[in-house]
Amino acid sequence: MSTDRETTRIVRSWLREGATQLPDRVLDAVLDELPATTQRRATWWPAPRLSTLDTIMKFGLAAAVVAMAALIGFNFLAGPGVGGPGPAEPIPTPTSEPTPTPESSSKPEGSLPEGTFVLSDGVTVTIPAGWYGTPGNGLLGNIPEELDFGPEDAWMIGPFMGDIYVPADPCEWATTMPDTPATTVDEVVVALRGQASRDASEPVDITVDGHAGKSITLRVPDDADFRECDRNPPSADSEFCTLTEDDPAVCHRYHQFPGQIDQLWSVDVNGEVAVIDATWGDATPAEGLAELRAILDSITFEAP
Repeated sequence: MSTDRETTRIVRSWLREGATQLPDRVLDAVLDELPATTQRRATWWPAPRLSTLDTIMKFGLAAAVVAMAALIGFNFLAGPGVGGPGPAEPIPTPTSEPTPTPESSSKPEGSLPEGTFVLSDGVTVTIPAGWYGTPGNGLLGNIPEELDFGPEDAWMIGPFMGDIYVPADPCEWATTMPDTPATTVDEVVVALRGQASRDASEPVDITVDGHAGKSITLRVPDDADFRECDRNPPSADSEFCTLTEDDPAVCHRYHQFPGQIDQLWSVDVNGEVAVIDATWGDATPAEGLAELRAILDSITFEAP
């Protein structure tokens, strides 16, 4: 208690209660407000209780307390404007503008810095901040690599170049893989459109870094059960397979969940076909799709 206003509040409370003797806490408060003497304690020193003072000091301080209490009581009972000026205006409590809390993001920090990266086969892309993957292996996603790829995520996979094999049935891919590869954009698109259960879109003409090609969108059936599909030798897991390159006995582009969407770009790069797969799910947010589109739009091919 270090202000007149606080002391007044305590004494007023005591008067309301009709007490005839000041409690110790009131005495302490009033004592703190008396003019300083050589006997007054420093702010860092423990205050002596009233019982430790000598008798003369007791009576002197008690008289001062009674006088102050009577004066305050009179002012309180008389009301404002009587017996002197009213209470001083309270000192405003300093306030500060609240610091806005930054919005948290469910998207973790990516393992790749924002910038341009070279993928396999001389393909370069520009990656936004917050993406993961191994560019040299043609894997880029907006989730950490160790997490499962789900319907809310976006990925770019590829390019697949060279001899492209497209199975007729993506679930029974090992037994429906063609003996000869597709070597042109049109052959790749025809094979993808004919793939069983994929609900393929009509192909669309595209140009990527000055190279002509076609885009086609496929969807994994919502009721697909990957456990019923052929096994992939490297993983020994059953895989739903879209295509592979060079080795028809191994599936290179297999899927992660039913309902997965793939937009495949087949581009003629100086007589050689390159297939790039942009893939996402129904729950992928607009931000992820926009970032994926920006990556695709940034693709360039190095001259052979």
